[in-house]
Amino acid sequence: MIRGFRSIHPFVLFVYYVYIITSLMLYQHPFFLLTALCLVVYVHVLLDRGEQLKRWIWMLVLMSIFIFILTPFFNRRGNHVLFYLFDNPVMLEAVIQGVMIALTLMCILAVFITFNIVMTSDKFLFIVSKWFPKWGMLIMLSMRFVPLLRKRLQDIEQVQQVKGVSLRQGTVRQRAKNGMLLMQILLTFSLEESIQSGDSMTARGYGLQKRSKYHPYEMTHRDWALGFVMTVFFGIILYGWWLEDGVLALLPALEPIWLSGREWFFYAIWFMFIGIPIFVEGREVLKWKYYQQKM
Repeated sequence: MIRGFRSIHPFVLFVYYVYIITSLMLYQHPFFLLTALCLVVYVHVLLDRGEQLKRWIWMLVLMSIFIFILTPFFNRRGNHVLFYLFDNPVMLEAVIQGVMIALTLMCILAVFITFNIVMTSDKFLFIVSKWFPKWGMLIMLSMRFVPLLRKRLQDIEQVQQVKGVSLRQGTVRQRAKNGMLLMQILLTFSLEESIQSGDSMTARGYGLQKRSKYHPYEMTHRDWALGFVMTVFFGIILYGWWLEDGVLALLPALEPIWLSGREWFFYAIWFMFIGIPIFVEGREVLKWKYYQQKM
């Protein structure tokens, strides 16, 4: 049976994402962060051919460029002056810091997008419902709120366009009036559906007894082995951070950006740790091709 990264036990997946977010915040080095970004993008390609990432790519790029440009204006500390802009020095250390902050932001947001792809609502509820059933339901409703409202607003706008109500035609006052009408319909629709959802949950006895599970998630030997490997990798990464490897020191003196010595060892561990989804998905792809040739 072909089992990709999505089929890993939800608890192991959740722990892996906690590990990777923590690692991205600790390791502040352009070389490490750029490698992580390339690997995470490739994970998107393997999971859904990058469809989810394409929806957010422009926001990620613009936000990163914005941070990269603003950082040198607010950070004037450093020893290497690149040039002067409006009589204010632009420091090399500030530019490098802006690059690291932008790469960190892009990596973390891209990882969260993969989290939404891999961790379905049922998997997330499976993890938190045992200890925090009400909090788990609130979190899932919050995560679902914005995409659902956007989808409803698109549907309402398409229906109202048939009746001649449009946000793209007419005077500014008319378009504002049409926008308020759409928001009124959206609010009424959402409130009515929330009442129906609450009545449905009450009728089904939600929260009265222990929640039943739709899927019997069970830890397999592969899940235990993968959890052990990623925990060992994460421990080594923490040790490297404690040794200040994988962290580029900007002050009081700028360290060389190129890796040297034992930093290459921690870079190899970092590469294997971030690339765990690629290894799992690639292994299943090779297995599938082997079965195709055999048949």
